Amino acid sequence: MEFRKDINGLRAIAVIAVVLFHYGVRYFDGGYVGVDVFFVISGFLLTSIAHGRLQKRQYSAVQFMLNRLRRIFPALLVTVIGSWIWATLFYLPDDFSRLVRNGTAALLFRSNYAFLGDAGGYFAPDARSNILLHTWSLAVESQFYLMFAITCALFWPAAGARRKVAGWLVFGVVALSSLAWCVVHTPAHQPSAFYLLWGRAWEFMAGSVVALLPARPRRGAANVVAVAGAALLLAAVFDLRADDPYPGWRAILPVAGTALIIYASEGFLTTVLSSGPLQFLGAISYSVYLWHWPILLMFRERAGAEPSPLQVALLILVSIAAGWLSYTCVEQPGRKRLGNVPITVLLAACVASGFAFTAVLNKTDGLQGRLPPYLRAASTAMKSEGPRSYECQRDVDGTKHSPGDFCSLGGMPSGANPTIMLWGDSFSNMVQPIVDGVSAETHVPGIVATLGGCPPFRGKVFPGSGAEIFPGCERYANFAFDHFMDTPSIKLVVVAGDWQRYEPIYEGNVLKGIAKVLVPLC
Repeated sequence: MEFRKDINGLRAIAVIAVVLFHYGVRYFDGGYVGVDVFFVISGFLLTSIAHGRLQKRQYSAVQFMLNRLRRIFPALLVTVIGSWIWATLFYLPDDFSRLVRNGTAALLFRSNYAFLGDAGGYFAPDARSNILLHTWSLAVESQFYLMFAITCALFWPAAGARRKVAGWLVFGVVALSSLAWCVVHTPAHQPSAFYLLWGRAWEFMAGSVVALLPARPRRGAANVVAVAGAALLLAAVFDLRADDPYPGWRAILPVAGTALIIYASEGFLTTVLSSGPLQFLGAISYSVYLWHWPILLMFRERAGAEPSPLQVALLILVSIAAGWLSYTCVEQPGRKRLGNVPITVLLAACVASGFAFTAVLNKTDGLQGRLPPYLRAASTAMKSEGPRSYECQRDVDGTKHSPGDFCSLGGMPSGANPTIMLWGDSFSNMVQPIVDGVSAETHVPGIVATLGGCPPFRGKVFPGSGAEIFPGCERYANFAFDHFMDTPSIKLVVVAGDWQRYEPIYEGNVLKGIAKVLVPLC
């Protein structure tokens, strides 16, 4: 089909929206709808290509899928391998094994199912630590490709009017059913509506409808249609929020907006979308999409903080550069040079390697040998609950399971003044055996102050602390801090928690408070 610059420009708008959303740029709170724009564009292009080949009696479902595979797989493979290399250098065994499993799922184009079981879904705080989170959309897209290829082969053969009518009926029923399911199911179980093809198929099919419309509006009407589409799309990008139940009915905004812009096909908006910068970004948009999220996660993991505005700008430039390199060195050569047999063999070999790598990690406990000795001990401790965790950890309402205010470390004798304090939520159970062992070996007494779901903090409840859910959290957190302040013998505080769930500003303040007390004692 004829190359359309307006669609290429739309790709650029879509990737800009997604990148700025992920990087936390102000006003782009609904930038995640850029994925919906990609879905509509895919539906339009797939249908246009398949319809042309069907008309010429040149359509092959197998060849159709192989062409899609050449387009997507090579750049995805390099991204997954790059993420695995990063994890080899910096991840603990459990996180490393999980990433390899997620990478294998991505190569199988089923990462949307792999992530479905994660609590809270795409917008949950925990999802922010998944370096391959963004591959869910590629899985959905590939699953639609397969469904679309089979449907075309079954219902739109070179001849057979009845089967074509049946095909149109199936198309209409599936599209309307998908939209209805998406709208109804989103409030009940948002992650499945967000991740699964059944909640997204109608978005691709909206593009298919535009591809099959027999006529386009004239230039005057095209401008009106395009402006209406742009208004809907911009409303979605700038007005939606991550805490809005999505996709549901809200997804109609970006889908309808994108469909109208594609339908217009000409006018002043097309001129804007055809500009040089948007054409450049549109060409490399797939590779930029692949690399922007891992680059952001790598920065967060090494810096331990969100990037500043200047760092955001630099990281976005790095993402564009990585996208251009991937497009030039991987995406384009892969599309042009990999034949049917090589791309099929490459897919099979890489998936098999992913399963083999997972098996190796299971046998070697996540390649423990790559870790320094002190991290091996910590990793081993994290794999099993501390033997005294039930005894030492208070319930979320503050209920105790042992006499006294705190459990002892290292067999601290009765009446001894503690020197070490282990303070945290249930994650403290993972390090308690290590701290307890050090306490016993060095004959340095200590205490354990842990309450499930409650991080170390001081003062009033803050969002995400757990105290707004667990009534005993705020009371116990202040009790533990006050005990530390009133016990001058404590010279070492081990603070442990599920930090990715908590607000770093508050956690930083409590650590500063502990440090101010301890520094004069050193």
